Amino acid sequence: MPYIQFNDQRFPLTAAELTVGSFDGAAVRLPGDDSSLRAVFRVGADGTGLVVRGSPEAVVCVNGVQLGAEPSPLLHGDKLSLGSHELRYGDDVKGGSTQFLSGMNVSDALKAKGGAPKKPTTATGGRLVSLVDGREYAVPDAGVSFGREIGNDIVIASTEVSRKHASIAPAEGGYVVTDLSTNGLTVNGVRVEKSQLLGRADVLKIGPEEYRFYADIAKAPEPPPPVVEAPPPSAASAPPPAPAEAPALVADLPFGLGTLDGMPQIDMTVIDLEDAITSAAAPPPAAPAAAPVAASVTRPPAPPTQHPIAAAPPPESEAPTVPSSTRKPLATLEVINEGPMKGTKFDIHTPLTNIGRGPHNDVSLNDESVSDSHAKILKRDGSWWLVDQGSTNGSYIGGRRVQGEQQITGAPDVRFGSIKMMFKSTPVPAEDEGKGTRAIAAFGVEAAKKAAEKKRATQAAAQPETAQLPAEKKKGCLAMIAFLVTLGVAGASMMAILLTIRG
Repeated sequence: MPYIQFNDQRFPLTAAELTVGSFDGAAVRLPGDDSSLRAVFRVGADGTGLVVRGSPEAVVCVNGVQLGAEPSPLLHGDKLSLGSHELRYGDDVKGGSTQFLSGMNVSDALKAKGGAPKKPTTATGGRLVSLVDGREYAVPDAGVSFGREIGNDIVIASTEVSRKHASIAPAEGGYVVTDLSTNGLTVNGVRVEKSQLLGRADVLKIGPEEYRFYADIAKAPEPPPPVVEAPPPSAASAPPPAPAEAPALVADLPFGLGTLDGMPQIDMTVIDLEDAITSAAAPPPAAPAAAPVAASVTRPPAPPTQHPIAAAPPPESEAPTVPSSTRKPLATLEVINEGPMKGTKFDIHTPLTNIGRGPHNDVSLNDESVSDSHAKILKRDGSWWLVDQGSTNGSYIGGRRVQGEQQITGAPDVRFGSIKMMFKSTPVPAEDEGKGTRAIAAFGVEAAKKAAEKKRATQAAAQPETAQLPAEKKKGCLAMIAFLVTLGVAGASMMAILLTIRG
């Protein structure tokens, strides 16, 4: 039978409502006089317990997650919080005796014990993420315990699990899991013999449940500084002979040279050395007049880089003002679980956002529990939806795994693998709703009008001067035409007279 446990007292649940709170008349009276601390429990149609807030202002948490307006189903061992009071939900049917599974023990015992963790951690930031329902459990300094009994920190309702099955606690070099059970547990598929040091992203299997373990990454040990051996005392008085090919290479180097203890010295980087070798292998160009080699070991400064001259900007009165490129996001995603990514915030500017570990995603989450293309968040008909893309470790809304797609309502916590985030949509003003096109060139209209008016005024002022020269040319052309016409008429007259005299 389902029940609620408070201070070692059990209160059975039935189809009738069971009120719990700090007010007179509550079936389970909690200490205090805060009337906002109230919750209602009952048994659902499938025989499992349900909890709902007793009033709109009541704050009820299940395993640290705040309840919404809808009833929430309960699992055996769930922790419920009303203010500073903690209750437990249990079911007698799921708390029977331990069933010994000898076949599983024989097969697991044949496996070799796991060695050192592949990804070591520190003894801080420990947490467990259920691969079954996505719930997250922090590992405090006192550690966590697993078992079928209600008093454990993580309760697993299965006859394969002992009443006190296992524990995880911080120790030197990270976190250690200790087996206290009959049927044992495995880490990454290998049976744990008494205790084992855990590594980041290890998978623990306890009965039918699987948990992925995370903690702060241990820093790699810094390599010791290289030991520089001092040259023998005779090295200063007798410099070592230079290699046979060194003089020819040094003579062709286009860098500042000098001498130190009788040896040529060069100030260059590895890239410079590669360029020098390339230039030494190429045929030498025509040699200019020989210049004396400087005695400095400092490389001569490189000539200044020539940059193209940019066109002068227009006057301030004519320069258009470019509007700011910043825009308000449609929604935001912020990492809220413990770890190096806590507090990281992602702005969503498009109605379709891809999420995953790969760099091609709009929201890239570099974590082992996140698939390469994990999920996507899209806006459809004014509502936001989360769509899982067949990820390995699943996508969750409010602690419940998403099958296919699910609408996101309010501001719930969403989870991709083990990365827990808070989703918040940004309200869109009514006047902006449905507008998809925005003018981006209108800001230059006034400036263009002023420039056109100024150009027309300049052309009008220069009009009389430009028109005077064509008029003078026109008069000269007319005079020349008149002279040629007169000359032609006179020539024709003379020809007529000569023909008349001959005739």
